[in-house]
Amino acid sequence: MSNALEFRVKRDNCKETYLNGNTDPIELAVIFGVSDITVRKWIKSGKWEDLFKEERKLDHEIGIARKRALIQALREYAKNPADTALQSLVSLIKQNQKDNEPSKELNDYIVRFLDQVTDFMIEKGHETLLKQFQGIVLDLADYLRVRNG
Repeated sequence: MSNALEFRVKRDNCKETYLNGNTDPIELAVIFGVSDITVRKWIKSGKWEDLFKEERKLDHEIGIARKRALIQALREYAKNPADTALQSLVSLIKQNQKDNEPSKELNDYIVRFLDQVTDFMIEKGHETLLKQFQGIVLDLADYLRVRNG
């Protein structure tokens, strides 16, 4: 892979990661093997911050519109529960809402994984690393709570 192509791929992947919520230039620089100055230039020249804000705003508006549509569909359904079109609409909106929530299976898998990582680090005598890891996981959990509302 040529240097220019490799650089473009790093920039594109960095942008995707940034827009997905990892907005710390230093972390992005480490992940993609470039300097934090390069990442800051990409953010500024590509107007990633504006894109990030717009995407968060649109996600928020979509969430509100989805809730309003569900409420309206439920009201109409309550007036006429025999209407199969309304039944389908309510089912579709509820399924879409469910699809956008993390599954219980995924949450359980993550908890099991973190328990196994903890056990591994204790077995191998990496208590200091374990404390750092737990701090990072707690920071990540707080970050995700804020990001996902």
